[in-house]
Amino acid sequence: MSFQRDRLTWLAYALLAWFAYLQAAPGLVVPYLRAELDIGYTTGGLHVAAFATGSMVAGLTATRIEAAVGRRALLWGSAAGMALGVAGLAAGPVAAATVGALLVAGFGGGLLLVTVQALLSDHHGPQRAIALTEANVFASAAYVVLVGAVALFSWRVALLTSFLVPLALFLSSRTVPITAAPHETEQHGRLSGAFYVAAAMMFCTVAAEWCITAWGASFAEEAADVSADTAVALMFGYFGGVLVGRASGAVLARRFAASRLLAVALVVAAAGFAILWPSGSSAQVFAGLFVIGIGLGNLFPFALAVTVALAPDRAQLASSRAVLAGSTAVLAAPLTIGALADATSITSALLVVPVMLGLAAVGLAAIRAS
Repeated sequence: MSFQRDRLTWLAYALLAWFAYLQAAPGLVVPYLRAELDIGYTTGGLHVAAFATGSMVAGLTATRIEAAVGRRALLWGSAAGMALGVAGLAAGPVAAATVGALLVAGFGGGLLLVTVQALLSDHHGPQRAIALTEANVFASAAYVVLVGAVALFSWRVALLTSFLVPLALFLSSRTVPITAAPHETEQHGRLSGAFYVAAAMMFCTVAAEWCITAWGASFAEEAADVSADTAVALMFGYFGGVLVGRASGAVLARRFAASRLLAVALVVAAAGFAILWPSGSSAQVFAGLFVIGIGLGNLFPFALAVTVALAPDRAQLASSRAVLAGSTAVLAAPLTIGALADATSITSALLVVPVMLGLAAVGLAAIRAS
């Protein structure tokens, strides 16, 4: 059966792209905040960690909130909450305010991510891997748009003008049916041991991805000895690689199993790190970021597809637990890198990346062998 995209599919794709645009913002904004607020790497990492903490809470509570208010209300309410938090980030005069704002944004964003993923999984069933991979192509395109917007305008303008996207989607999709799987199945089903192995694997893949997403610009600034503006511009290489990787992955997902493609993505990411880590010039940094972006960009969608497929009749519960695992990684990775960078250097701190890739490979092997 061919894969069909309807209005609900396109709505989910667009909302995920907007979420991704704002999710990637803290990593790009940190170099500017470090200069504006005179903060170190560790405090800078707290901004990404705050977003992740909010998403963790969302992963723990999303199923109960949906049962109480319904999927439609949760979808649009979470989008509003994310926008509110990002507005607070733009207005915050001190680090405490900006970190707190990102906590709010992370909670709203986490609820939005859980809901969109469950929506696509429920709607497309056995073809969820295609839907999730395609959705993440749009997410990666949003990353590229974000870098361009930050480069062309101020970061505040780049973030605040994005609020027009969910507003337009809300006004144009009021007749689109947004339904959920029966709540009794979602809340009371049990998840298998294999699912939790997959969730641990997902933790490692997301940690590797966010080490680069959160600190790639800071690494480029130090490794290539360039300004913050140039370092952010070099992230075009990373997000461009993510876009190329996910676009290719969306095509390959129609022909190959998600677990097989995940294994290939891990190898490509490792190769990219081998190019990036010893960089001493802007050209090598750009090349390394591009190659590692191809690999890392496919880790989340394929790991998510493998994980959720282990609980196909409990998409909301599985999606919320997957988001919890990923959010925990987004919380831990930037803080770990920030603390290590303050103690040593950003270059030494990024050695966490190959460790996470290796552990993810072990988890994937265990799942395929079970």
